[in-house]
Amino acid sequence: MPPIRQVSDVERAIEPRAVDADAAGVSTTPGEAAKAGSDQIKLVDALGRGEPWAAQEVWDRHAASVRRLMARALGPRPEVEDLTQEVFMRVFSRIGGLRDPNALREFVLAVAVNALKGELRRRWVRRKVLLSDSGSVPEIEAPRVDAEAREALGRCYAILDKLSARERAAFVLRYMEEQTLEEVAAALGVSVSTAKRLVNRSSERVSRHVGNDEGLRSFFDGCGNPPDRPRASANPTQHTNAKSHASR
Repeated sequence: MPPIRQVSDVERAIEPRAVDADAAGVSTTPGEAAKAGSDQIKLVDALGRGEPWAAQEVWDRHAASVRRLMARALGPRPEVEDLTQEVFMRVFSRIGGLRDPNALREFVLAVAVNALKGELRRRWVRRKVLLSDSGSVPEIEAPRVDAEAREALGRCYAILDKLSARERAAFVLRYMEEQTLEEVAAALGVSVSTAKRLVNRSSERVSRHVGNDEGLRSFFDGCGNPPDRPRASANPTQHTNAKSHASR
């Protein structure tokens, strides 16, 4: 049974990888770290007061990563942009519940995952009552992707459609977004042990379906570059603060 792998062609079909602005640079001195923390506190405070520049700044910092998450979880669907905007409307309205301003990035991610799970549940209901198609990836042009990769993309999303909302979110966060188990747990609002069970269950189901699909097996076997391993550890302190009000 083939292992779960990240395939560059499939990832490019969803959306090119973007770097979250907060994660783009790493402070090298205590002074720089203190200044970054102070700036973050001022930003969150201004956002709580409804300052337009603060809302624009939060959007500029985090919109690309939220949009990427939605695109990777749902495929190249037209509702990705609407969902991205919905996430930030929720962030702006709930920012008063953020206890630790330095956990803003984790807070945005937790809100995004909740919005994603809601959309997955709505899609499941629509399929059940025949208000939409089977949930397969629509015929939307993906940039610079060959026919084989596009077919593999469609089959991959057909497999993801078989997962529950929480399993799918856990799978995307762990294997596409390369989140640690602690970060997956914080985004889903569950314990690390529960997150581990969701990740394991989803990866086992996906592996089983991929193993039963001869076309996908051939595609994955033909990719020469192995995926990067997800990061092994993270400090969960900020994530606990970030998720406290994200799901309300």
